[in-house]
Amino acid sequence: MQLARRQRRAGFMGLTPLIDMIFLLLLFFLLGSDFVTYGQSRLAPPRGTGGESSAAPPVVITLAATGALSWNGAPADEALLARETARLVAQNAEQMLVLMPADEADIQQVTSVMDVLQGAGAQSITLERDVFDIDLADF
Repeated sequence: MQLARRQRRAGFMGLTPLIDMIFLLLLFFLLGSDFVTYGQSRLAPPRGTGGESSAAPPVVITLAATGALSWNGAPADEALLARETARLVAQNAEQMLVLMPADEADIQQVTSVMDVLQGAGAQSITLERDVFDIDLADF
């Protein structure tokens, strides 16, 4: 005698456990993340030829991959940067400073130089990638 088996219907899988798991993961990552507000450096926008011209030519500060600094081509250190920046800003509050780090320069070094410049009173700091990418006549 042969017994006929009932065909099993595929079971319905609900989405509730999946939604619960996503909610728990979202809660886990929200509670595990930092809600620290990171400080932002204020950079001056690049100046083009269409705007007003600056009275003083921009100062070019280069940062080598080794951390060596130069002020308009002359070797410098952070103390000299602070002193010269304070002197120029006292004469012209809108003095443009162009910081050009090398491709291999550490981001912490770039940030430290920007902090020194801002601490000396600089309000117009522009980051440029390479000397050959800019035209100083645009400033």
